[in-house]
Order: sequence, then structure tokens, then C-alpha cells
Amino acid sequence: MEIFRPSSSAGNRKRKRGGASVRVAKPTRQVSWGFVFKTLVFLAVVGLGMYGALSTPKVVETVSSQRVEQINIEGEVNFINEQDVLAVVNSFISESLLLVDMDQIKSRLEEMPWMRSVTIRREWPDTLVLSVTEEMAIARWGDGQLLNQDGEIFSPKNIIGLEHLAILSGPENSAGKIMEHYQLFNQLLYQRGLKIGELDLDARGAWTLGLANGVQIKIGKSDVMKRMRRLVAFIDPLFVEKMKNVESIDLRYDSGLAVRDKQIQGEEVVSL
Repeated sequence: MEIFRPSSSAGNRKRKRGGASVRVAKPTRQVSWGFVFKTLVFLAVVGLGMYGALSTPKVVETVSSQRVEQINIEGEVNFINEQDVLAVVNSFISESLLLVDMDQIKSRLEEMPWMRSVTIRREWPDTLVLSVTEEMAIARWGDGQLLNQDGEIFSPKNIIGLEHLAILSGPENSAGKIMEHYQLFNQLLYQRGLKIGELDLDARGAWTLGLANGVQIKIGKSDVMKRMRRLVAFIDPLFVEKMKNVESIDLRYDSGLAVRDKQIQGEEVVSL
């Protein structure tokens, strides 16, 4: 293939010999779309920055002045008085939603007798959300107090409706230990359909247990769990029916127990 360029004598005509003619195209300028995109992004960022600089003071002022208009309480509650909760929160929300001291509200709310824990969050534009967890009363403690599952004492205004709970008692600072043993004893006695009505730990460390059916169990202070397992082995389903005639059972023996009948004076010692 040959390229023929026109001469002056040919009057600007092209000639070809035995082949196709070729035109030399003029170079064209190509657009860099990457450069265009970067430029547009730069201009957008600059624009937003200028808008933000001009509008930020107004936004901050609006957010800072937004007051709390709603208080939502989440969580199942049976004993917590919602009006008491609202009264506590309302005493701290004279300022804006942004400036509410949520740590202080949390601290005050968790001083309420039935309040185990609470978490607080803001929901814009005007709401405080309280997620509450109520205490679970497992047993009564002394006169008018209650114990939760961790053996912690709490003191509500009244315990109406909770009179069916077992009464636990013992020396000062022993509530946790007593709750632990109460739960262990309950697991054993549940096998025989028996329920604890009272549990006491005296100053010498000796345990006495009162069943809900009125039978008193003297456990003592050593080999406590071993003695309780011995009791469960002794109380078979047939004996449960006869327990209405039993006054007390004494477990303070090395290899047996003593049963006191209500109608018979004295005790019957049973070896196991």
C-alpha cells in the first residue's frame, strides 16, 4: 500500500496505482472524564463546607433549645410505679434534651426499691427512652424486706401480694449465703413436691428449715447438703402423704434421722 501526496502540477488530484488510498486523519482532543468528576466533587465539597459554616450556629441553637416533650418507659413492670418514675425524670429535664444529665437520672431511679437497673437514651427530636429492669422478689427477709435472686436486700413500701414467699432470716451480712442455700434446698425438695416456708441460719451457723406444710427440719451446721440428700432419700412419695402427722425431722445424726410424730411423745430414730 502506497500513500500518494498531490503535486502542484496535478491540480490537487489524487492518483492510485493498484491499491487503496489512505487518508491521514487529523488528531482530535480527548476529554478526561476523571478530571471532570474530581472537579465536580471538589466544587460540591467546597459548597457544602460554605453552607455548613453559615448554617452551623443556627443548627446548634435549634438542637440546644429542644426540650424534652415525651418520656417512654420500656420493659415489663409489675411493682414499679410509673408515676414515681416520671416524677424523678421531670425533676431533671428543665433544660434541653441535649443537656439532660442522664447519669444523674439513672442514679436517682436506681435508688427506687423495685428498680434493678435502667438505661436511658435520647430519641430526637424530643424524647427520652427509659429501659427498665424490675427486681425479682425470691423470698422475704425479716419484717417487710425482700431478697432478689442474688441475695440482695431491698425494701419496698409494702409487700402486699407477696406473703406466699418463704421467710429467710439470719445474722447481719448473711443474706447472700442464705439465699444460695435456699435455692439449693429448694432444688432437692422439689423432687418430692415439697416447698420451703422458712429458712433460718442462727449465730452459731446451724440451719433450721420449715416446710410449707408445717414440718420443721433441724439440719445443723455440718454436712448440710449430705444431710438434705439423706432427707430426700427418706421422704418417698408414700411418706409425703403421712407428713401431715409429722411435727419435726432431725437430721443431726451421722447415719440417720429422727422423726417426731404429732400424736406420739418422743422421736423415732431411723437409720439410713
